[in-house]
Amino acid sequence: MAQWSIKGRLIKSLIVLVGLFWISGVLIAGLVVHHEIDEVFDSALRETAEQIIPVALEDYRLEQAGSTGKSSAGRPISTRVGKGHVHYRLRAADGTILAESSAPAISPVLPVKKGFRSSGGFRYYTRYIKDRDLWIEVVQDLFERRETAIGIWISLSSPLLALLPFAALAVYRTIGRATAPISLVSSELEARGGDHLEPIQNAGLPSEIAPVVDAINTLMARLKRAIESEREFAANAAHELRNPIASARAQVQVLASRLVGSSEQARAENIASQLGQLGRRIEKLLEMSRAAAGLGHSRERSDLNVIAHLLVDEYKHRPDVDGRIHLHLANDAGCRVAMDQDALAIVLRNALENAVVHGDRDQPIDVHVGTDHAIRIVNACPPVAPETLAELKNRFRRGRAPVNTGSGLGLAIVDTIMRQADGSVTLLSPAQGRSDGFEIVLKFPAAL
Repeated sequence: MAQWSIKGRLIKSLIVLVGLFWISGVLIAGLVVHHEIDEVFDSALRETAEQIIPVALEDYRLEQAGSTGKSSAGRPISTRVGKGHVHYRLRAADGTILAESSAPAISPVLPVKKGFRSSGGFRYYTRYIKDRDLWIEVVQDLFERRETAIGIWISLSSPLLALLPFAALAVYRTIGRATAPISLVSSELEARGGDHLEPIQNAGLPSEIAPVVDAINTLMARLKRAIESEREFAANAAHELRNPIASARAQVQVLASRLVGSSEQARAENIASQLGQLGRRIEKLLEMSRAAAGLGHSRERSDLNVIAHLLVDEYKHRPDVDGRIHLHLANDAGCRVAMDQDALAIVLRNALENAVVHGDRDQPIDVHVGTDHAIRIVNACPPVAPETLAELKNRFRRGRAPVNTGSGLGLAIVDTIMRQADGSVTLLSPAQGRSDGFEIVLKFPAAL
C-alpha cells in the first residue's frame, strides 16, 4: 500500500474545505443580496407607478380632448418617450392598451394581472385605478438588476481570489507547526539503532504523541537490556573458554610430541589443530562482541601508517604467510585518521587474515596505504561470483576457503566497526587492474 503524509493530507483537506466553505458563503450571500435587490427594485417600481399614474391620466385626457377620433377606435396613444429602463402602459378593463410610453424595446403584452410578475427579461407591476376603471402597468428591464447582482457577486468573490493563496499559506504553516513534533520523533527514531537505544525525550510533545513515545521508549529499554545481556553472555563465554582451550591445546601438543613415530601422532596433531581453530573462533567472538558494543564510535586520532606497519610485520613472521605480505606507503610522514587504535587494529587484522586465509598460498599480498586515508589489500585468487561477493559482509558467510579455515566473522567485524566510524568497506573481485584476485578497500574518516 502506498505511503501517505498526514501533513500533506491535512493541508490539502483544509485548503479544499476552506475554499468550499468560502465559495458556499459567497453563493449564499449572493442569493441573499439578490433577494434584497429585488425587494429594493420592486419597491422603487411600485413608487414609480404611483408617480406615473397622474401623469399618464393627464396625458391620456389631453390626447383624447385633442384627438380626431383615432382613440375611439381603440388604437393606443403614445406619449413621451421613456429614456430609462422603466416604461408604462395605461390599459382598459378588458386589457386594451390605451396609452404607453414610447420605447424601442418595450416588453411583450401580457394579460392584465394585479401585482408583480416577471416574463421575457422584464419585471411587471400592475395596479388597478378604481375610480377610472383603468389599469396602470409599469415595466422594468431586468438588465439593471442583473448588472447590479453580478457586480455584487464579483465584489464578494474578489476577496476570495485574492486571499485564498494567503489562506493556503496560513494553513500550510499552521499544519507545519502542528506536525513538527511528529517529524522530530521520526528523526529521533531514525537515529536509533543497535548501538544507540537511548530513550526519546517527550518534553514538549503534544498529548496525542507523548503516549506513543513512552511506549517506544519502553520497547527500546527492553530491547537494550536484551542486547546487552546477549553481548555480555557472548563476551563472558568467550573469555572463560579462551584460557581452558589454550591450556588443552598446549597439553595436546605436548602429547603429540611424545607420540612421534606412533600411530596416534596424527590424531593428536589433528586435535591440537582443531583446538587452535576453536581458539581463533573464540577470539573472533570477542572481537565481534567489542564491535557490537560500539568500539568504532571513538574518534581518537590514530596513525594509519604506524598501525599498518606493525600488523604487516606481525603477519610476516607467521609460518602460513612466509613473507608474502608487502606494504606500500604513499606517504612516510604519516596518515592521521579518526578511529580508536584498538578498533583500527581489529579492522586491519581481520582484513589481512581474510587475504591470508582466502588468497593463493604462493602469491604475494599487497597492502597499499594511500594519501586519501584509505587502505587497499589485494590478494590473488580466482574471481568471486557477484552474488557471493554481495553476501561476504554477513556473519558466518565464508568464501572459497574450506569451512575449517575461517570463522565467517572477519568481514562482518570489519564492516560493523567501519560503519560505526563513518567509514566504508568496498569489496572488489576481480581486483582493480587485474583479471583475477580479491581486493578490500577501507576508507577511513580523516582526523580533523
